[in-house]
Amino acid sequence: MQYVLRFIRSREAISALEYAILLGVISVALLAALNSFTGSISTTITDIGSRISGTHQATGSSTGSTGSTGSTGSTGSTGN
Repeated sequence: MQYVLRFIRSREAISALEYAILLGVISVALLAALNSFTGSISTTITDIGSRISGTHQATGSSTGSTGSTGSTGSTGSTGN
């Protein structure tokens, strides 16, 4: 018990407490950042997966998959 009391009063305990507080603040900041990016990361991964499997729905944001007719009469898709 005396060891604990001596440690609490020592300089090392103050440094350990400062590091613990700093670690807590950094952890909260990282969790907040990850939470804000979760939706966009999930959407991006789903989009990549659907493009790889060929089931991607055209949203009109890409001119190659909108079905517009080029000068040769093709639909603009590459067949991938």
